[in-house]
Amino acid sequence: MPIVTLITDFGVRDPYVAMMKGIMLCVNPEIRCIDITHEIDVGDIESASFLLLKSFECFPEGSVHLTVVDPTVGSDRRAIFTRFQNHFFVGPDNGVLTTVLSETYLIKKRAGPDPKTFEGRDVFAPVAAHLATGEELNRLGERIFDPVRIDFPEPNITKSNIIGEIIYIDHFGNLISNIKEDMLPPKNIEIEICGEKLKGLHKNYVEGKDKGLLALINGGFGLLEVALYKGSAALYISCKKGEKIVVRRKDE
Repeated sequence: MPIVTLITDFGVRDPYVAMMKGIMLCVNPEIRCIDITHEIDVGDIESASFLLLKSFECFPEGSVHLTVVDPTVGSDRRAIFTRFQNHFFVGPDNGVLTTVLSETYLIKKRAGPDPKTFEGRDVFAPVAAHLATGEELNRLGERIFDPVRIDFPEPNITKSNIIGEIIYIDHFGNLISNIKEDMLPPKNIEIEICGEKLKGLHKNYVEGKDKGLLALINGGFGLLEVALYKGSAALYISCKKGEKIVVRRKDE
């Protein structure tokens, strides 16, 4: 069964997501549409690209991943699709596909009126459906070699500390950083974020309840995150995406 996943900032109040699914089902009623999320903050290309990277590997090879977060809608930005690790990715050429860019194609325009305001329905959904159905790539697009990329922050690692950044905040208020566990010193570390300090790496969320309010966890994305047991770390310390997180080596 062909699979198409969806990431958008459309929310679920309006019919926009359903309209895209309907167009895909008109192309192939066998397509299985799976929602990853439609609650991306409006125009937050970085978060959409991050979640796309972290989610696509959970699906079978050959799946198509449709991502529409597009503050540039209506402009002259291009519409593209790309093939990466035997998956297909469809979306606007505004950097939202940065994390999966590889063999990239410019979507060929169809005959008829040039859509401007709802390309998710009129351009991206049909192409995603045809890719899922096995359409030849060259019939849907032509190769390009200059897709738009956005920069993602990398931790600054020195002998004495690691300066990272909060790159995503999930529904629970967990603060996901761009620091991996294998970057940490082997022991005796102190973490500072938004003026709060905490010590050491915890094994899980529950362990944190006995060792202070905030806990540093190796989370489900494979990145270090700051969590609050039965609460929102983001609200507790008024932390937003982009805040710095510092890991220091403590002398014994």
